[in-house]
Amino acid sequence: MFTFSSICLVLLSGLLISNVYGTANIYSDAVEKLTAANSKFAVDLYREIIAQPKTVNVVFSPVSVSAALAMVKLGTKENSTKQIAEALHLKDVEASLINSAFGELNGLLFDKPKDNITLKGANGAFISKTASVLNDYRNALSVFGAKIEDLDFGDKTSVSHINKWISQETGDLIPNMLNDDDLDATTALVLVNTLYFTGEWHSGFSPMHTDERAFYVSHYRVINTHFMYQRGKFRFRYIESLNLQVLELPYVGQDISMYLFLPDNFDLASVEKNLNYENLTNWISNMEYETVDITLPKFKVEAGIELQKSLQNLGIKDIFSSGQADLSGISGDKSLFVDAIFHKGVLEVNPLGGLVQAEREEANRTPADKRIMFYADHPFIFLIKNMKSGVMYQLGAFKRPEGKEQNHDEL
Repeated sequence: MFTFSSICLVLLSGLLISNVYGTANIYSDAVEKLTAANSKFAVDLYREIIAQPKTVNVVFSPVSVSAALAMVKLGTKENSTKQIAEALHLKDVEASLINSAFGELNGLLFDKPKDNITLKGANGAFISKTASVLNDYRNALSVFGAKIEDLDFGDKTSVSHINKWISQETGDLIPNMLNDDDLDATTALVLVNTLYFTGEWHSGFSPMHTDERAFYVSHYRVINTHFMYQRGKFRFRYIESLNLQVLELPYVGQDISMYLFLPDNFDLASVEKNLNYENLTNWISNMEYETVDITLPKFKVEAGIELQKSLQNLGIKDIFSSGQADLSGISGDKSLFVDAIFHKGVLEVNPLGGLVQAEREEANRTPADKRIMFYADHPFIFLIKNMKSGVMYQLGAFKRPEGKEQNHDEL
């Protein structure tokens, strides 16, 4: 058994950050192409995840999943390599530069002075003491800055050891990723990728305007949940063909933003049907500053996802088959295969942020008929993106808050 474990981005809004990046970053051509490829993969994976039975709220980190798959790809050969490369849309990245591009991107994202760290990532490779893992593969993992450690997976304390490391790397937000029965003495390798972000909004929501209202999970079914409000100047666009409102909410420093995609007509399914890389790129282009009255749920999304079926539907099949997998770059033979890919994401949206008094005064001077009403009381898609590099940290959808579902007439 070869077990792969990927821990996604954890984003927590509510801790102060003074500045995310102090100087302009220069990205190589390979990194820019890799970022575009990652965005295409992100949209593909989102559509596969929502197609799975019983999927409601969704949150995952595209950059984490692709980096973890890239660590697997380091040890693949032949068709196993081809399938991963095609699913990750790596055809536009020169083959000889793919690994270095991932390493460069990892460094640009996370190599920051300690007093400015708000984005933290870590890669880990936990190798069975009884497995034959090639030194070349161990050395290749260094491009990802991976922590490499040998463990006895027959000893159940190995699970708690890995969970403790994951918890430390995610600010204690994911304390128990693995269960005791996820690993056993036949496990050869556990690969872990974590991404952790904390930050306040550039423009915070008013603590005086937080109340409980109805969130519509469908036209006639509602769940009461807490909402927050603010009026300000924000980049906005309306997509008439889909009756879709697109809003950008920047974090402090304005290098990282959350995009919200809210259909006026409650028809999120049509938006998801039209969601592809080209459309998404278009939707967040040519946005203009408008005065927007924002009503948004104060929400938390936490989703654990087993990605094997989704990835197989995207064409990554051989690595999951004991008869087809070629991971000989890891062990020197074809005995290994991927048994499971675990992913967990957490997104928490809170009201805290800056005052931006001048922006709010300007917004308050806007006549009522010129203001945009953005009332997110029904399902929407969200995207967390680095505005300089274009990297997608997180993609997902909020469709159902916690609480008792009621008929609208019961309120």
